[in-house]
Amino acid sequence: MIKRILLVVGVGLLLSGPASGREYIKITDPNFRPYPIAIPDIKDMSGTAADLVRKGTETLRFDLGVAGVFKVLDPRSFIADPKQEGLSGASINFADWINVGAEGLIKVGIYRSGKNVAMEGHLFDVASGKELLHKKYKGNTAGLRKMVHRFADAIVRHFTGSPGVFFTKIVFSKRTRRESKEICIMDFDGRNERCVVKNGAINLLPAWSASGRGFYYSSYLHGGPHLYLYDLKTKKSRVISKSPGLNIGASAAPDGKAVALTLSRDDNSEVYRLGADGSRPRRLTRDWAIDSSPSWSPDAKHIAFVSERSGNPQIYMMKADGSGAKRLTFQGNYNQTPDWSPRGDFILFNARDERLVYDIFKINPTTGEIIRLTQDQGNNEHPTFAPNGDLVVFSSTRTGESKLYIMNADGTNQQLISRGKGEYTTPEWGPWPE
Repeated sequence: MIKRILLVVGVGLLLSGPASGREYIKITDPNFRPYPIAIPDIKDMSGTAADLVRKGTETLRFDLGVAGVFKVLDPRSFIADPKQEGLSGASINFADWINVGAEGLIKVGIYRSGKNVAMEGHLFDVASGKELLHKKYKGNTAGLRKMVHRFADAIVRHFTGSPGVFFTKIVFSKRTRRESKEICIMDFDGRNERCVVKNGAINLLPAWSASGRGFYYSSYLHGGPHLYLYDLKTKKSRVISKSPGLNIGASAAPDGKAVALTLSRDDNSEVYRLGADGSRPRRLTRDWAIDSSPSWSPDAKHIAFVSERSGNPQIYMMKADGSGAKRLTFQGNYNQTPDWSPRGDFILFNARDERLVYDIFKINPTTGEIIRLTQDQGNNEHPTFAPNGDLVVFSSTRTGESKLYIMNADGTNQQLISRGKGEYTTPEWGPWPE
């Protein structure tokens, strides 16, 4: 059954799950096209949950709309009668859903009793009318959003074999006052924004620790900028590096044992490797030019970085011990902020063109192939990959003030996620929660 469904999707290359033997959609396949899926309004099964129905429907459509796997169909095209259809396959006229182009159909019902809520979700293959998933969740009304995320995650796992990003977080710097910048965190969709480093100083360039239990950032609180590590559990910061000059641009090694950053302790900006606690500093680059912005490869064997050794900023890569430096970008004269894909197949960066406008690109470190992801929409900067490699978060001035957006890794489906006032910059997508 699964094979036939995926052939309908039109995916040219499938992955077999080693444990289950099932076949999954591979988003990176060149013949991939999004799977058309219909998400009608959640059904109020108790007649007392109108507010939850609206919020739950919005959350589910957003989750699956940004997952990179699906084409969520416009509900205005639906012709099925919502009053006649229930949650079970026997109550559904699948011909109505075939006629609007749906290949998958989601049916969700909510039952409310006081402050308690139960949610039931179903996923159907429209062509066969077969039920592919049936999930039930219980909790209080405040937990409905998490229930919807869990169901969306189950759907993504069903088709791809990998988790979605619905419980991940994004860290960023935010200017709310002229004289300071704060370090803030939000959910992947921009909800639950909170600023956690608020010391009245300029705080910059947050970068997640490998575990996701905290993040590195640079701050001018006591001169500096010095490098700090903020612990999300204790809600405290501690100094990691306070060498004379710059201590900026941290990148945690995938195994959590080291951090790469830019230091100017030698009267020139160079890339260094330190223990995760700031111990055992080791210089990796030795060049007259400025070297900065390190980013680890997912196997921890290489580091991408920016260097001006060719006369202007370009993207380079080197082995983790600093040897074997190799130039990657040869187009443009101002390329910066590399970020390595979790799959290792691409490195994101932003570049300034002849109009002095910044846009986002990605390069294959093996072939040198460059793909442009943004164009003609303000300045787009500081891109980083989601932990699944399918999505990207970045900042953009396309509406005036810098805000945060997410998009598919191929540049499609760009959506605003930041909702508050202030200037949002330098986002980094966190790892999957432990």
